[in-house]
Amino acid sequence: MPKQNCPLCNMPAEFIPDDFGRRKKFVCPKCKRFVISLKTEKNLSDLSAGQKNDFSIKSSRCPSDHVLFISTDDADGITIRCTPESDLK
Repeated sequence: MPKQNCPLCNMPAEFIPDDFGRRKKFVCPKCKRFVISLKTEKNLSDLSAGQKNDFSIKSSRCPSDHVLFISTDDADGITIRCTPESDLK
């Protein structure tokens, strides 16, 4: 698996490219598992450390068969939701 620092907590993490390279599925020791679109990953630099930490906490609290899905909506900005992993296939 490719490695990079987690975009939420900056710890070393692994990811799998997904959706034809439009998003990444991360596995992080702190944040656990989450999926983020590439557009949203670029926009995370606009968030405060506190907001990223909130996302990290929410990700780590998703049930084991769910992942935190982090995306960008033109109307609402960055949105997050705990989603069944099976819904993302």
